[in-house]
Amino acid sequence: MDIVSLVITFLLAGLMLLLVVRLPLAILSNLRAGHRFREGLADALAELRLSRMLKYLGIDAATYLHKEQAVEIKKHMERCDACDAKSRCDQVLDNEPAADAEHLGFCANIDDLKEIRRVR
Repeated sequence: MDIVSLVITFLLAGLMLLLVVRLPLAILSNLRAGHRFREGLADALAELRLSRMLKYLGIDAATYLHKEQAVEIKKHMERCDACDAKSRCDQVLDNEPAADAEHLGFCANIDDLKEIRRVR
């Protein structure tokens, strides 16, 4: 074996070793970042009436955060925050959950939430 082949072999072995070490570290880092992002969403969700609406409709908030896309969750949160019917929402959410969600037509997210509830 000549010197060039030996150098190339050591370089490839070094790169493979680097890959074996760095890839799991990168995956763990991404998992932690995703977990922190979801925790941030959960905290922001808890501050909105949307979390109470989820509970009212029988949708588990943890499952909602896990299954729904972050873009959709943020869209729901923005709609809830910008809602003009907050006092009506509070009145409805303070009562016992109803069997149907037809009287929730004032909610900007009700169509999406009904679909989420139907799928689950």
